[in-house]
Amino acid sequence: MRRLSLTSSSFRQLRGKNKIYVDKTRWIYKMISEDVCYFFSRPRRFGKSLTISTLKELFKGNKELFNGLYIYDKWEFREHPVLVFDFNSISCKNPDMLERGLREKLLRHARTYEIGLEEGTLEGMFDELIVQVYKKYNSPVVVLIDEYDKPIIEHLGQGKDRLDTARANREMLADFFGVLKGVGVVDELGFMFVTGVSYFTKVSIFSKWNNLNDISTDREYADFLGYNDEEIRENFEEYLKNLADEYGYRDIDACMQELQYWYNGYRFSPDVDKKVYNPVSVMFALQKKVFNNFWFQTGTPTFLVNLLREKPHKIPEMEQLKVSSNFLQAYDLENLGVEAILYQTGYLTIKDVEGGYPILSYPNREVKDSFQEVLLTGLQDPDKNPRILADDLGKAIRENDFEEARYLLDLILGDIPHRLYEKKDEAYFHVIFYLAMSLSGYRAESEVLSYRGRLDMAVKYDGENRVYVFEFKTTGSAKEAIKQIEEKGYAKRYEAKGYEVMRIGVVFDVDRRKVAEMEVG
Repeated sequence: MRRLSLTSSSFRQLRGKNKIYVDKTRWIYKMISEDVCYFFSRPRRFGKSLTISTLKELFKGNKELFNGLYIYDKWEFREHPVLVFDFNSISCKNPDMLERGLREKLLRHARTYEIGLEEGTLEGMFDELIVQVYKKYNSPVVVLIDEYDKPIIEHLGQGKDRLDTARANREMLADFFGVLKGVGVVDELGFMFVTGVSYFTKVSIFSKWNNLNDISTDREYADFLGYNDEEIRENFEEYLKNLADEYGYRDIDACMQELQYWYNGYRFSPDVDKKVYNPVSVMFALQKKVFNNFWFQTGTPTFLVNLLREKPHKIPEMEQLKVSSNFLQAYDLENLGVEAILYQTGYLTIKDVEGGYPILSYPNREVKDSFQEVLLTGLQDPDKNPRILADDLGKAIRENDFEEARYLLDLILGDIPHRLYEKKDEAYFHVIFYLAMSLSGYRAESEVLSYRGRLDMAVKYDGENRVYVFEFKTTGSAKEAIKQIEEKGYAKRYEAKGYEVMRIGVVFDVDRRKVAEMEVG
């Protein structure tokens, strides 16, 4: 079998070493044939850097690397000078280091193309480099920028000083990228492609250069990056057979269903219902022959946890979050909407569109399980392991051992540090219980928290015909909570579907952070 590439983002290495490359050149051909300047955002590990590498080899004229691919006999492989700025390899800890890294990159390009580039301002050097390279080679210059926003997002959620660093880096990038819209270089540019996670409106390429074509949500590019079902079946058939054998699935179709459950579900356009898989997670699962959470092994989203600590009531809403149609447009350091951040970083995706409004939710099990574990840990003592307690809590409820469930819930609530325990309300307890139940393997379905106070939650377990309906209170009795379940008809929707329903009232003692009552009706 051809080998998988789990770490390399080099198109040359993939093609030269005969590793599997899922052909994305159909979309690349469409881009380079129709326009000149593009921006494209996707979450991390979706192939943005590989796309930059592919474009580099394409414009370098290395036709032999594209043999057998869609674009091979459609493009004139004429060599262009190519300037690549990969912000994964440019230090951005502070503005001085960012400026030094950009300056070194400019000088390195000048040496590559044998251009005498004098020291000066970053903008002046960048402008001069493009002009001189164009004149020397009499060919339009290609500029490829990977992860342009890394110097900004790396500092989010880390305190005021880091936010000031993000602002200073943003201003430097705005000036640097502003060169690309200047009259002096526009005619010299043959093609430009910019990737990133986020769309920061005050960075110059977006706020001032109005002809930059943002194709991030275009229907035509909805499955440009990531893998669709057809691509997985076509390129990984032997690996799918091995994975199916490992799990004892009857055929590849059954294996694909499990892959979909774990890694599919990303939808990037509100205009077309095309969903894709996380490509790196799929390849890890196929190589290791196991379904697991691979995406989150590369790092904890600290800044998101910090943001959600401030608004924990939003956590259950993430199952079904309705947003405005332009929720991605107003995005900047002074206007960091948590919904836009969660979408752009891949923790939420478009699940549906209702009346023109996108509905966001978790894309798949990999993201939901891993992120909820991170969130529960973030809301508790960092030295604890809430996953173990959550698993035990789920087991106790499944076995109808509600005394044990009450004891375990007390342990989970007791691990909340006092500095985080400020809002002693039903919503906060509800969030903790919701996360714990979701992690335990149950399908927890929470009503959207609202000012009306609807805090009921229904919990189902795969393979069982039983549903547990919870009502939470901080005042009153458990019997009153069960009565409210009946009065509001929470159980009827499940009984109508043939489920056995367990009605459970829970009363929290807000001062002692314990369960005052838990009763089954």
